[in-house]
Amino acid sequence: MKNIRPGYFWLAFLLLGLALEVPVAAAADLSPTEEAALYSLADLGPVDLSPKTVQVEVFFSPAPEVRPFLRQWAWVWPKVQQFYARMGVNLVEVQNLGTPGPLAPAQRLRLEALSHTEWLARSFKAFKVDPPFRLRFLKVCENKYAFAHLPLSVVHISVKRFQEEVCSPEPGQERQNSQWLANLLIHELGHLLGLYHAHEFINDPIGEFLPDGKTPNFMSHNIACKGEMGFVEWQKRLVHSYLGHGKVFQQYRQVDFDPLEYLEMIKLHNGYREAKSERSEGRAFRSVALGDFDEEEDNEED
Repeated sequence: MKNIRPGYFWLAFLLLGLALEVPVAAAADLSPTEEAALYSLADLGPVDLSPKTVQVEVFFSPAPEVRPFLRQWAWVWPKVQQFYARMGVNLVEVQNLGTPGPLAPAQRLRLEALSHTEWLARSFKAFKVDPPFRLRFLKVCENKYAFAHLPLSVVHISVKRFQEEVCSPEPGQERQNSQWLANLLIHELGHLLGLYHAHEFINDPIGEFLPDGKTPNFMSHNIACKGEMGFVEWQKRLVHSYLGHGKVFQQYRQVDFDPLEYLEMIKLHNGYREAKSERSEGRAFRSVALGDFDEEEDNEED
């Protein structure tokens, strides 16, 4: 099993003050007691586990380096759909719209398969990285090939980077490479359905492997694995609470769909402990993307 080391996806779903394409009700002013009650995961309240339908726009760049992705799509997408069907989520494909439709959290999402140049340009735009800070941003983004932007309801994928970093060039590995691509999409869509990484906290109900000790959790970094990934019942409940506009959706709405703020809130109000390496890396990326880093440190880089 290849382990995609921490850092590849840690920043896949950062929100840096971006506006949603579809208006969402403004956050309410909560008292400390109300905030604690909202972000407590001890009781999700009623969770409707009936099947949910989510539309997913799919865009393939016409760039030549994206063609292998397009050839794999007929095999990859059914794998993605089958995985989420096990969770009670019906993904409906809306094919190859050049211009995004009316995207909305928990309703209509978008996948974009891009050339690496296009991926960088859209990442700069999504993270609002001004030109003076782009070189630093590129250094931080080394070895990354996908970002899921929760507030935009969009996943951007650098197809060439994924093929170079993860896929095997050996003959006879085409099916395995396609499975790993499906795993990547399953993982990134998980972020757009309100989930965080399996390694995010060391004492929450989500481990990097299922209780059998063998099956990787789909929100772990172990996407390049033999066999299929899985999920735990707790993740299914979180997803349905989000898609059904239940407590999890309300939690995200309260922080304007900022995933880092969401993590801080659930950590604070549930006693979760965060791995130190993950915390430091996330903060470093955010400060770079915002251009908010120490001037002396910046001069050293120059």
